Amino acid sequence: MKRKRKPKVIHVHGRRWFERTNGNTYHSVTVWVDGEQVHRLDFAYGYGSMYEQNACDWLRHNGYMPGSQGDKYVSLSRYCREHGIKYVCECDDVRRKKDL
Repeated sequence: MKRKRKPKVIHVHGRRWFERTNGNTYHSVTVWVDGEQVHRLDFAYGYGSMYEQNACDWLRHNGYMPGSQGDKYVSLSRYCREHGIKYVCECDDVRRKKDL
């Protein structure tokens, strides 16, 4: 993994969809670093803020969060706050799977 330069802004946008038939929740997530889209996860199982955890894991494994490798349970918002990075996170609940 190549270490990236320290980002100034990390923006995470999640979308959640609740499948009523089986009672499962799925999500997608898009991640921007300094205004550039760097990652898109189209479909994954997980409720609540799991979209944010998936974004954090991807950022960690791709060198955007150096120094956080050993502490897997630090939230993305806490990491950004402690390192002076502006963090924007939003999530929309959608009605249809194809809206993910």
